[in-house]
Amino acid sequence: MTRKLFFQVAQVLDRSLPSVPPNDAGKHADHRFHTASGIDLTFAWDPFLNTSYTQSVLLKSRDNDTSKSLPSPAMLVLGSGLWYLRYSNSSGGVRSWESRIEHIFYSLATNPKPADEVVILPVEHIVSSKLTTERALTMHPSDIDAMNSDLYHRINPPSDHFKSSFSNPPRPIAVSLPLVFNQMVDESLTEDGLHYSDAVIKIQANILLNLQCNDKLPKAFPFNKTCCNRYPWPSALHLLVLGFTVLSGPWLVYKAIVSGETQLLLSLCEA
Repeated sequence: MTRKLFFQVAQVLDRSLPSVPPNDAGKHADHRFHTASGIDLTFAWDPFLNTSYTQSVLLKSRDNDTSKSLPSPAMLVLGSGLWYLRYSNSSGGVRSWESRIEHIFYSLATNPKPADEVVILPVEHIVSSKLTTERALTMHPSDIDAMNSDLYHRINPPSDHFKSSFSNPPRPIAVSLPLVFNQMVDESLTEDGLHYSDAVIKIQANILLNLQCNDKLPKAFPFNKTCCNRYPWPSALHLLVLGFTVLSGPWLVYKAIVSGETQLLLSLCEA
């Protein structure tokens, strides 16, 4: 699902970029794109968030020492969870996921922020009735709810729990958790109970871009853009209809007033 989100973000930013991996082998591979407007996009296939690349990104040592002088990425999006459930026999399941998330949050709390905006995706809701037998054996909604609750309380810890967890509490962790993603999915939008349609993923992609861009846009008139994109101008026909509607309003009011005065005058004459 993180891969699908990546390709939809690419599509929003540059329609000429691919919307899917080139082949089946590309589903479990890294991808790098450069948009026409000069934005670099990188996807790292790491469903367990435990590769050296992910660790280097969290520690801001992406390639070599010279990369430390480069500006931070605008956004870092981390997604994981379902593969820990699907392959729980080898991955360690929920307990191993919790350990990995603990490590990631500790890294975020004790190291320089790896990006201007850090987003951790919620573990996606599934439709159990549509899963294959193999997936349904290990992927349970109750585990997903517990994992999302874990993420929420790590980002919004109760003060007493936070103090007891750290003798010297680290700085607050500025991480976004778009739980709304799970409120947008519906069983009608998935065929296999796991992968949702591009239509809903595109909306999620726009939410990510809103999160990054909207606060940086001018807070002054005209408010004519969101998601880093300017609103298109209406067509000539739309402008004509709008102009007619706006101008006809005062004329209709004037006509109603004149008509009322005429009726009043006639009434007085009759009296």
